[in-house]
Amino acid sequence: MPVDRLLAQHCRILANVDAVEQFAAGAAPSHADKMADKRWAFTRDLLLHFARMESTIYGPMMNDRREHAQQTAALASVETATLMAEYREHVARWQGPHPADQWETYRRAIARLMRRIRTRLEAEAAEIVPLLPIQHDGPRSGPTRETYAAEAWEIRGVLFDGVPLPNS
Repeated sequence: MPVDRLLAQHCRILANVDAVEQFAAGAAPSHADKMADKRWAFTRDLLLHFARMESTIYGPMMNDRREHAQQTAALASVETATLMAEYREHVARWQGPHPADQWETYRRAIARLMRRIRTRLEAEAAEIVPLLPIQHDGPRSGPTRETYAAEAWEIRGVLFDGVPLPNS
């Protein structure tokens, strides 16, 4: 993935994070609010970004001829998986009643989650981008095991169909 495209994704997701933070800073939304559509749009962009990072950067970088790049990519992959587990827990926690019913608790949960997402993207920019382009050493092994496709469809089912997330 070209660096400029990666940084453009960062900018879009950070703008989405800003919008979510602004939304959470406001009054509780009405029950008629189309929150599922907004939550899905955010989730889709975020998971697509992380899936691309895993398949086009982290996986191939784990075979970089520079040991530091390999270690950095491996750690970034683990940190992304940890963040996605937190994201999944957030969705599971808030799949029931409309967040307006517990607005202050929801607002605090959103603030924590947005800080974690912002931190992950800043780490990508600071730790991964300087290592690009990948310097392959031998055969390319391809993407890591993380694709986030299953998580995306499970979260979509929660948001639109009320299907509970399966236990991890």
